[in-house]
Amino acid sequence: MLSEKEKTVLGLIDDNTEEIVEYLRQLVSFKTITPNTGAQAKGDDYRELQSLVRDTLSGMGFDVSMWEVDSSQLKRFPGSGVQPGRDLSGMPVLVGQLEGSGGGRSLILNGHYDVVPVGIIDNWTHNPFGGEIEGNRIFGRGTNDMKGGIAAMVHALRFIRQAGIELAGNLTVQTVPDEEATCMGTLFCCQRGYTADAAIIPEPTGLNVLVAMRGSLWGKITVVGRAGHAEMSQPHWTAGGAVNAISKSVKVLRALEDLTEEWRTRPDKQHPLLDPDVVIPTVIHGGEWEVTYPEKVEISFGAMFVPGTTNKREELEEHLMRVAATDPWLAEHPPRLEADEWFYGAEVDEDEPVVQMALGALRDLDIEPRLIGCGTLTDAIHLVNYSKIPTISIGPSSETAHMADEYVEIGELVDTAKALALAVMRWSG
Repeated sequence: MLSEKEKTVLGLIDDNTEEIVEYLRQLVSFKTITPNTGAQAKGDDYRELQSLVRDTLSGMGFDVSMWEVDSSQLKRFPGSGVQPGRDLSGMPVLVGQLEGSGGGRSLILNGHYDVVPVGIIDNWTHNPFGGEIEGNRIFGRGTNDMKGGIAAMVHALRFIRQAGIELAGNLTVQTVPDEEATCMGTLFCCQRGYTADAAIIPEPTGLNVLVAMRGSLWGKITVVGRAGHAEMSQPHWTAGGAVNAISKSVKVLRALEDLTEEWRTRPDKQHPLLDPDVVIPTVIHGGEWEVTYPEKVEISFGAMFVPGTTNKREELEEHLMRVAATDPWLAEHPPRLEADEWFYGAEVDEDEPVVQMALGALRDLDIEPRLIGCGTLTDAIHLVNYSKIPTISIGPSSETAHMADEYVEIGELVDTAKALALAVMRWSG
């Protein structure tokens, strides 16, 4: 049941839909692409976007701080995914705080402003940074994941303030970089001590409530062979003959498929909202010359796993060594596994008050939500695991995230703003 104050705020959102749309178009115009590993952010778009958000929050009475992250200063620990050599200069973190009148529960609203690369530009029929509108859709990189969520949460707060509603609990807003790569922007907020009774991230969820996500490990497997002239007869490898690294890598690829198939039915890999663990080869490089036996193959992979799972590296290495032992060459020249820092998964119990509050808010908007899980991780991993904050996500549909012609439906953008407004008012009092 909606209260009169809630109806007032929802009415303001309906009456000012165009303002939310235009704000999102502004956010999309900033090219805040996540840099590749080893690269540095280029241009001033990151700072300019954060300056826009800073001015918006300051105008609502928030006490705002903005700074850059020094990744070398972050604490490293199992599951954190910290990459101390990553250069995050030029991609500032912003935190706005609004003190409540007292007696209410505190809340963090968190959103990442970095976006994945555009990809092949010819696959786009709309300008990736134009925020073009066609029908009921706003097109552009980040409209869906997740500048739309940032626009919705900022305006949910704006219309709460415009309605003259004073919250009892303290409110913290975080807009952070690098979620698409390392999640270190949010981890830095956590390690600075920002905390609350609950947190909401408006990632795209199809207006459902996201409560679980898998962890991940990314790495590379190197398979070695021995070079030789491909047009000439070769003796057995024990007599110094060539060995085809591509042929040997096939055994490694099959080993990864077999491990994924094993995980598919193992009881400890089952989860009510998530798919079982999986390891997927994603990039392969091998050979240098058409008439030379390839002497090295590199297989990049990603492994995703259900919450509660520890580092997958040991299990992968053990499986690879068992397979290598069945091949005389690989037994003497075993595959070498290199892996980045791994990321823990996260989940929140459905009985948590913030989960039940969110479900109720959506139902009062005539939306029938589901509890869902996500195969990939979000910044919630650090809020849940490091800061011990029950964290959920509510946002628009995720169908076009990371795709060409990414878009958000204007109706879902508005519904996200309404859901967040109700959640803030009901949680913080």
